[in-house]
Amino acid sequence: MAVKSDTVSLIVNHDLQTVGRQLQVALSQAKAQSIGETESSSGALSQFDDRAAIKIVASGQGLVGGGWTVQVYVQDQQERCEVVLIALGDGSLARAMGGARNTTSLSASIKKRDQIAASLKDF
Repeated sequence: MAVKSDTVSLIVNHDLQTVGRQLQVALSQAKAQSIGETESSSGALSQFDDRAAIKIVASGQGLVGGGWTVQVYVQDQQERCEVVLIALGDGSLARAMGGARNTTSLSASIKKRDQIAASLKDF
């Protein structure tokens, strides 16, 4: 079953250090239960990947209806940063076959992604 995604990109008018600290706050407010660094899928060619200054994946579990997952990439542009937030989730067929509690909800991921984006825009 294919993983679905929904991407949002924003420019934050703060330096990388400030954005990193605010991202910690945003993920805490989103109740992220797991935060890890993303890995390249390019294998031996990963040295040619665009390198984000911050590249993480955060996830959590909802009360009902499964979990959520959001990837975050922050590119340092000196006085400001570009932030790319990608909500990930299983398709409806995978959720039906795997049961809602054992899958990742794209709609829950989009809600968390939007919550994180709002926190980064509003500080």
